[in-house]
Amino acid sequence: MEKSEKSSFLMNKISEGYSIAIPAYGRPNEYDELLASIFEMDFLPNEIIICEDFSKQRKGISQVTESYRISFEEKQVKISYIENETNLGYDANIRKLIDLASYKWVILIGNDDLFLKNGLKEIDIFCKKNPDIAMISRPFIRFEKDIHLPIGISRILPTERLIKIGDSPKLIFRMCGFVGGLVINKEWAKPLSTDKYDGTLYYQIYLGVNAFCNNAIGYLENPTVGGRTGNPPLFGDSEKDSDVHVSGVYSAKGRAKMWKGVLDIAKDAESFYNVKIFEEVRKELMIRQSFHIFEMNVGASKNTLKELKGELQQLHLFDHWMPKSFYYLNFIFRKKAYYFYYLIRKFSQ
Repeated sequence: MEKSEKSSFLMNKISEGYSIAIPAYGRPNEYDELLASIFEMDFLPNEIIICEDFSKQRKGISQVTESYRISFEEKQVKISYIENETNLGYDANIRKLIDLASYKWVILIGNDDLFLKNGLKEIDIFCKKNPDIAMISRPFIRFEKDIHLPIGISRILPTERLIKIGDSPKLIFRMCGFVGGLVINKEWAKPLSTDKYDGTLYYQIYLGVNAFCNNAIGYLENPTVGGRTGNPPLFGDSEKDSDVHVSGVYSAKGRAKMWKGVLDIAKDAESFYNVKIFEEVRKELMIRQSFHIFEMNVGASKNTLKELKGELQQLHLFDHWMPKSFYYLNFIFRKKAYYFYYLIRKFSQ
């Protein structure tokens, strides 16, 4: 089948509408809160699709899902619940959700995050104005336990915009690093499906780089979701994740693998599209994102910090004064370094 024929085939098969796609793994209580937040939205999706990735809490996830099924179906919202036979890992599970979703617009969200009441309405307005957009990003509210007591808003741009070639490639990571609330155009994304970057935990970055280079990434003016902070990561149980990722922590080797994945994605896209993006992405990781990495490692042992430094050096992500400053801040002040990061966040909002 020729590429044009394949695209036409996909367009004929995919229905207009919205699928909220949840890569479920553990945390049934937070998952319950997520489904409740979807149910309470002003504008509901056509489908909620859940791929449960063989977690120890599978029974609880299933029970929560069934407790909402009738209520959603009464509002004409389809519930598609799939239990993976093995643990696929984050990237493959995201790809499976996009593949199995019934509707054109696939909205990704982690099962411990939440939708805002007007979240889907904001997305719907944008999609109607930009029916051919590849991806959409958004500001989001950061909260720890109660979304009504927010920590702040993570915002990349002040207004609604389309980001594409000609804009700074550093925006790709800023817009797509956090998966909650990202909107994927399935017609556009499905032909790009690949397992090449499985285990990086950044399949959405792969899609984001492609959107930047051959279409555009839209950015909403208003938040649509809340991103929960403080929960430890649960990666590391699949074959492709377990070599370096440890469930419950961001290990130095795990973080290095994630960032190496981002660099590989940028390098491959630069070669394929003949667009200069690699160096800008590398600088984004090394400078701005070093704040977040060392903030996560406040109170870490000196050996852990040395290991992290070594991994970053191997990737040429420790060549700037900023990661060096955060490294020595953590190394010298240990847990008290928290107050420095708190002040930086407070005065940068």
